Amino acid sequence: MRIFRPPVRILFLALTSCFLATLATSLRAQESALESSFQAAVESAHGLSYNAVWMPPNELAPLRMDCSNTAQWLKRSCQRIYLPRTASAQYLLCQQTRRLFSASHNPETLRQRLQTGDLLFWKNTYHPERKPPITHVMIYLGRDSQGQMWMAGSQTSHGVAIYHFHPDKPMGGYRFFFGLFKCKGQFIAYGRPSDSPTSSIQ
Repeated sequence: MRIFRPPVRILFLALTSCFLATLATSLRAQESALESSFQAAVESAHGLSYNAVWMPPNELAPLRMDCSNTAQWLKRSCQRIYLPRTASAQYLLCQQTRRLFSASHNPETLRQRLQTGDLLFWKNTYHPERKPPITHVMIYLGRDSQGQMWMAGSQTSHGVAIYHFHPDKPMGGYRFFFGLFKCKGQFIAYGRPSDSPTSSIQ
């Protein structure tokens, strides 16, 4: 009796497809668990105003909940990733470790590339007194069933909370030249800090 043996190429493609499907499912489950962890952490601080002083659980000292301190605390609490204190220093860390990525002008491209836990960076949300002029940072959570993107962190509008993420919408800004002109704050990059070395392309 002749035994049918599928071509090696077909077997390889079938196994590869199965592996990739399993990997994708596993990654989605990990992102969902991480998103839930961030949401629970934000809920524990929900209602705190921007710049409020708060003593989080398991911390040794109170924290002032501005945007960068809140991002620092969330990453440390949920991922055990330790970040510098300011938004510009966090930006530079991602840049120096080749974990910084330019913001795409295509919202759909950005939706596909962003991962839960990514740092979202804005420049010029107020008059910067530092270089680079990174003045705001939040943490990306993910998308809902309608494709709407969400982020977590602390903002002057509602303090520590979960917010819609609109990458193309100006945020804050400042006036210059006798108040005649306004520089609008804008989302410019996202970062994916890691405890381990990486070879990601900037």
